[in-house]
Amino acid sequence: MNVHETVVLRPDATLERTPEGHCRLVVRSGARSQGLGRVDDPHVLETLATTGMPFTGDDVVTDLWRRGWLSLIVSRDDTPVLTLHPHADPPPRPSDGGTGRPVSELAVLRKVGEDYALESARAWCSVRVEQSEELPALLTGKGDLCRYLDWAGLTGDEAESTQLALAQWTPHELAFHHQTRIPGVHRATDFGRSHWGTRRFAGLPARHERFRGEGITLAKPDLAGLRQSDQTVTAVLEKRRTIRDHDDEHPLTVVQLGHLLFRCARNRWLVQRNGSEYLSRPYPSGGSAYELEIYPVVRNVTGLDPGLYHYDPQEHRLRYVSEHTGDLLAHAAVVAGAERQPQVLLIITARFGRLMRTYRGMSYALILKHVGIVQQVMYTVATAMGLAVCALGDGDATAFASATGLDPMSEASVGELALGSRPTRVNAGGV
Repeated sequence: MNVHETVVLRPDATLERTPEGHCRLVVRSGARSQGLGRVDDPHVLETLATTGMPFTGDDVVTDLWRRGWLSLIVSRDDTPVLTLHPHADPPPRPSDGGTGRPVSELAVLRKVGEDYALESARAWCSVRVEQSEELPALLTGKGDLCRYLDWAGLTGDEAESTQLALAQWTPHELAFHHQTRIPGVHRATDFGRSHWGTRRFAGLPARHERFRGEGITLAKPDLAGLRQSDQTVTAVLEKRRTIRDHDDEHPLTVVQLGHLLFRCARNRWLVQRNGSEYLSRPYPSGGSAYELEIYPVVRNVTGLDPGLYHYDPQEHRLRYVSEHTGDLLAHAAVVAGAERQPQVLLIITARFGRLMRTYRGMSYALILKHVGIVQQVMYTVATAMGLAVCALGDGDATAFASATGLDPMSEASVGELALGSRPTRVNAGGV
């Protein structure tokens, strides 16, 4: 069967006219744009922007191809089978017919509408497979179209298992990094702070829906006094240590817990603008969305019954949620490598819609950055208060969803810290 190639402008490229009547190409991604500059042959550009044209030796087409502005459509008997969408400058085409290697272990296959897309950070392009019956041959390195995957950089090689730079990555981590940090056509057209959801969905309120459990008013610290007496930032940062064990004979008190939450996570103000609610807390948050919530899981706190609570940052209150804490605390002890379960496990969750309704393609990466900010703020304040704190690298989102009854697609745990009273003797080698 006949295989032939045509080229068209990348999907994220648009053709615009300058005030002088010249043509220029622009790639837009959210509010950002990148221009090619003036092009003196508008006929070629208009053809590329509409029907496409054969991949010939035309100087304008060759220049646009080398600079990564064109997508390559591979057709069999006039039926499109593959489309190569570049996100970097294409390398020269190999002179041979390809290696016949199967798809790379670092490649990701996903459904896009009626088609499938093969993507990898090692590739200079993504490959859209428009005829699903071709997939088995492509994935296993068989058939006449596999040479395109080899050229794209989507096939595997020995280096993926012998070189640390490649072997250290898992497919989902590399895809996550690539999607959120590497510009290119694989990103959504409305990448970034595009407000895509404001046109389709009502915004989530700034305050979490109130849990039915009993409300417990927390103590507030004397901020004016702390401004005069508290340790300097430099002193606190130099003293900061990760402390995994707690003094259960002299446990954390509910007053200390209240002071910590007030200093780190309370709502300083809440306002409405253009139909949406915005917050301010002691830490920064993209778009003032403040999608993060805090759930203290209490084992041993003086003045507070054990259980799972939700912190209401507007009223500075705890609201009882559930008695199911065992799996959460046990998992935290294992992750921390501690001898006993923490006195308090602070679970940080994200109400995804608060942020994802505004940001596109990068929102989960932004949520994780916010988690790191909150953890650092809590480390700093806890150190100043003489408490033991340990950020955890893993949590049990399934156990949290079971304990709270929350829909994990709407709100789920994304970070954790173990908190408690500082033991009399602390290992000086703590990190």
